[in-house]
Amino acid sequence: MKFQRLRGTQDVLPDKSFLWQKVIIGAFEIFKKYGIKLIITPTIEDKNLFIRSIGEGTDIVIKEMYEFKDKKGRDIVLRPEGTASVVRAYIENSLPEKIDLCYIGPMFRYEKPQKGRNREFYQIGVESFGSGSVYKDAELIKLAYDILKAIGVTSFVLKINILNCSECRGTYIDKLHKYFKENSNKLCENCNSKIERNAAIRVLDCKEEKCKEVIDNAPMIKDFLCKKCSDNFSLIKELLNNLKVRFEEDFHLVRGLDYYTGVVFEFVTDKLGPQQNTLLAGGRYDNLVYELGGKNIPATGFAMGIDRVVDVLSTDLQQEAGIDIFIVADEKRMKKGIQLLSFLRENGYCAVMDFEGKSFKSQMREADGKKAGFVLILGEDEEKNNFVSLKNMKTGEQKKILNENLLEELKSILIER
Repeated sequence: MKFQRLRGTQDVLPDKSFLWQKVIIGAFEIFKKYGIKLIITPTIEDKNLFIRSIGEGTDIVIKEMYEFKDKKGRDIVLRPEGTASVVRAYIENSLPEKIDLCYIGPMFRYEKPQKGRNREFYQIGVESFGSGSVYKDAELIKLAYDILKAIGVTSFVLKINILNCSECRGTYIDKLHKYFKENSNKLCENCNSKIERNAAIRVLDCKEEKCKEVIDNAPMIKDFLCKKCSDNFSLIKELLNNLKVRFEEDFHLVRGLDYYTGVVFEFVTDKLGPQQNTLLAGGRYDNLVYELGGKNIPATGFAMGIDRVVDVLSTDLQQEAGIDIFIVADEKRMKKGIQLLSFLRENGYCAVMDFEGKSFKSQMREADGKKAGFVLILGEDEEKNNFVSLKNMKTGEQKKILNENLLEELKSILIER
């Protein structure tokens, strides 16, 4: 019997996994520069954690969570996003009030699989606790910008908005609800369901073409901001300009989760199509720690979809760098070959060899298939005269190198690779 992966999941194979490594390593190198610490949280959580954090009226909670009852009858879910889990861990473990944390791992949502959207997807994220400053928002957006640049994503647009605080949100929500109610016949079924649940602000998230015109003409948040919110939005724009981070204002950007309370942002791309074009997104959520049982501590954060970023890098036809050195040896020279293999690796080179005793011709073909930069040949003549033959696979040039000079020669030859 043959088994297949479940719909909405993927096997990340070697022809693409090198891009995953590039994204993960690149992100964590930037985290180190910003002094951000890693946190690892469970994949399974109490269902009520997400009902309380994401919002009972959100699509995620209503129809997208993978949920089940454990053997003691508790409601368990596979986490649909990372923020709530990190906030829960922050509170439960009494972490320092002011701390910046990063995480990585799989998330799960039962959605219709399509390009850029799987039921299991991986995210890298950051959650920053203890600062309510707009300067922190700017730093976090710059962090996100630095990550995308570091991993080689060049085609993106940053969109920003600010959600009303509790003082000025009520009037806006009332106006929005009334507007969508009056135009409900022009909206899709899902949007009408949101209106009936008093979640009119969620309609702004809709990607359906049918709803686009109504949404485009909806009341804008900017017209309902109090002075504090307006000043904060002006400041974030000034700071981003000073940091040379280009952005666009999008007054219909609200994000799909209920916990956001201030600046929100998205990095979008035109490489994946209009439906699933968000690479990285986040914003401020100053009430969430308190709502999940902690102190009244401000926070802000973002998450990046590894799968989507890799898809963008794949469209640029990036290829994995080949190995540095392939060792070609006959059976009699296998012992020396494996010693040399270990020596090269200990000195920082990516080196491999074949252990099946194939002909030199077959081994050279394998070296070419692995995109080896150079081949080190160990044959009878080389052993007798205490040297190795080094062949440049790009130019075809071959030279003899005395064993005692090998490392020094490799350093000078491979420094350009």
